Amino acid sequence: MHPSRRQTFLPLLYGQRTIVRSLVLYLAALSAVTASAQQELRPPASAAVGVFPQSRIPFVGSASPRAELVCRRLPPVQAPNGPWWEEPLHQQMRRECESMPTTLESLIIRTLEHSAQVQVFSDLPLIRETTIMEANAAFDWRGFMETRWDDISDPVGSVLTVGPGGSRFHDHRWKYDAGVRQKNRLGGQFEISQKLGFENSNSTFFVPQNQGTSRLSISYTQPLLRGAGRVYNTSLVLLAEIDTEVANDEFAGQLQSHLLEITRAYWTLYLERGSLLQKGRLYDRAKAVLGELEGRAEVDAAASQIARARAAVVQREADLLRAEMSVRNAEDRIAALVNDPELARREIELIPLDVLTCDPIAVDMQQAVATAYHQRPEIDQALRQVKAAAVRLDMSKRELLPQLDLVLETYVSGLRGESDIGQAFGDQFSVGEPAYSVGLLYEVPIRNRAAHARHVRRQLELRQLRNQFRSTAETLMLEVKVAVREVDTAYRETLAKKRSMEAADGRLDYIHERWQHLPGEGRSAGLHLEDLLVAQEQLAAAEFGYLQASTTYSLALMDLKRATGVLLQDERISHAVVDVDGVPSALLNKEPLPAAEEEPVQDDLPPLSTPDANSQSVLRREPAGSAENEDSPQTPNE
Repeated sequence: MHPSRRQTFLPLLYGQRTIVRSLVLYLAALSAVTASAQQELRPPASAAVGVFPQSRIPFVGSASPRAELVCRRLPPVQAPNGPWWEEPLHQQMRRECESMPTTLESLIIRTLEHSAQVQVFSDLPLIRETTIMEANAAFDWRGFMETRWDDISDPVGSVLTVGPGGSRFHDHRWKYDAGVRQKNRLGGQFEISQKLGFENSNSTFFVPQNQGTSRLSISYTQPLLRGAGRVYNTSLVLLAEIDTEVANDEFAGQLQSHLLEITRAYWTLYLERGSLLQKGRLYDRAKAVLGELEGRAEVDAAASQIARARAAVVQREADLLRAEMSVRNAEDRIAALVNDPELARREIELIPLDVLTCDPIAVDMQQAVATAYHQRPEIDQALRQVKAAAVRLDMSKRELLPQLDLVLETYVSGLRGESDIGQAFGDQFSVGEPAYSVGLLYEVPIRNRAAHARHVRRQLELRQLRNQFRSTAETLMLEVKVAVREVDTAYRETLAKKRSMEAADGRLDYIHERWQHLPGEGRSAGLHLEDLLVAQEQLAAAEFGYLQASTTYSLALMDLKRATGVLLQDERISHAVVDVDGVPSALLNKEPLPAAEEEPVQDDLPPLSTPDANSQSVLRREPAGSAENEDSPQTPNE
């Protein structure tokens, strides 16, 4: 071979060998990562394959044979030590401010005690409850009193008015009327009154002069058609009670949504703190690469490589600043939702102490939908609104009838001269006999258009609310199905993101080792550096994806409790009403979770919540070592 060709061929041969050796190392690393991932997914011989039983469960309310849910058991996340950022995430990061370790349970307790929004929600049922007393007050006894003095001086137009010779009629009259009346729940109006009076006149026909009068009367008016009956007259009370129950349902739904927002804000803070640690590590890696290149500047590092590394450092430093701002924003979001004065009056670093849930949770679709039908306050709210519309429709039917009232009245009276009112009062019980009257009062509007229009409106309102109930039920069914699938999908995504993170970590180790051992001159060195920086960013992205998937899974479990309506029961939140300065106030209390729920999962854990004594739990924790279900297909009957 010619010497000049040999000089050209040797570097080429050396480059080809380097490339081949690099490919062998890369394939070996990739095979190791793949084998470890497959080993993680392979269950032990004595353990069950997963959590979800392999069964085909049809969707509720769907007749299509394709509309079915296939639940398969999922393997648990194998992370005994947790990711590297888990321990520093629970430690203080900002030394210049005070730290406050907190858990999700403590935030919920603070929210129930201090949140202004929760107080707004809790006042609504108390406001509506006052309408019940107001409606019942229509049947209370009412006292009345009326008195009047009349001094009359009228010209005379007839000799029969005052007698012969009189030109003006003078009359002095005082009246007093007092008594009680009540409307009963049958629609009847009862009244008893005592009238007293004094009268003197210049008429010669007015005998005796200076009369004292007394009259005790009792009257009762009972509707026979329109407005008659206990059902009609107590309808307003029933509507007030239904309205109060609707307000309670609305309060329960709003409180569950607010607690879900607290949970979302808490895990967002967890996510942002983890992202800050990940970006900080990515920044440190870029600084290490830059330092190594600057140390090799006199040997084999090119200026372009140093400039590229410095640019990566600056860019990652900017991302780090943005991550710090996101952490502070997440803390302020929690402070705004909780409204605890202790969180608002000074700069505090909130440190989440809870650990992300990695245990698989078995969710039965049919049981979840059934629980939602029993527990969701929106279902009860829609049903009560339909019931209220039916009550209004019944009232409008009775208002189509004409008015026919039975009128009864009796009275006794007395009269004495010389203004002796007291003796007249005694005479009404001892002299003479009671007088009475009986009559009927009938009235009907011609064509009765107002009542007919009201009746048609009530029919339309009832039809509208029935359709609204159906729409609400379908919407809630959709929410439950989405929540159940989100739990399943988030768990699977967590597994996939974990494998992706491990693969990216192995790839970065290989590329970093390759970059350190290969010569730093030439175009290939710049490509290796670029591969290293890109691999670092890909690992950071994979770590963030795994962290985000883990927080999404924990949040999906809480959202499933809200979707099935058992969030308040599962969090052991109770509600009581107390008087504060004579004004009712809602008192919300959260019982601490039993210590048994914080221990490792056992085979016979009690259900998280049950709608009644015969129902089962929607969420069921499955131990990783359970061998009740093997990895074998099951028939739909099973």
